[in-house]
Amino acid sequence: MITFISGGARSGKSTLAEHLAEGMYHQTKKEHPNSQLCYIATAKRSDFTGDERIDLHIQQRGKVWETIEEPYILPSVFTYVSEHSIILLDCLTVWTSNMMFSRNLGIRDMEDMLLNFLKKAADRQCSVFIVSNDVNEGMPSKCRNVQAYTFSLEAIHKLVIAASSSVIQTVAGIPIWWKRDRRLVLQ
Repeated sequence: MITFISGGARSGKSTLAEHLAEGMYHQTKKEHPNSQLCYIATAKRSDFTGDERIDLHIQQRGKVWETIEEPYILPSVFTYVSEHSIILLDCLTVWTSNMMFSRNLGIRDMEDMLLNFLKKAADRQCSVFIVSNDVNEGMPSKCRNVQAYTFSLEAIHKLVIAASSSVIQTVAGIPIWWKRDRRLVLQ
């Protein structure tokens, strides 16, 4: 099962994703005791302030979460993830930026890597929650790099949405369900 959650900055999307993933984990753990609750962090550790914020988020999530810091090669996380695990990928926006501007990858390569990640998740019967930002709302930028980034992120969003059984957009902390899988319960 794939769930895509988007929203603007500070809209509550990550909090909602964590809540839904934890609920799914507690349901799954009953039937599959070896399942894990994994948080894939795509942000790169780059400065002291960023490191402090990352460490604070890890501490706030608690010990039930296993954090995997992977800013680039998403399929590599399955080295650490067991079958039937619940995975939260936060966030696709940062990952796309990392791949475009640090690795100079084009949209096709990013789509292939993301599809490989989703296939590996399906092969291991993992549920995946993917968080991303809504960046294409408002006036279009005149900057070519921003335009290319926005175009690429929108293409990535379309790919994930097509593969998702649930699609949620958060606005001011309120979830708007565009697609809903009955197995996904908001408690």
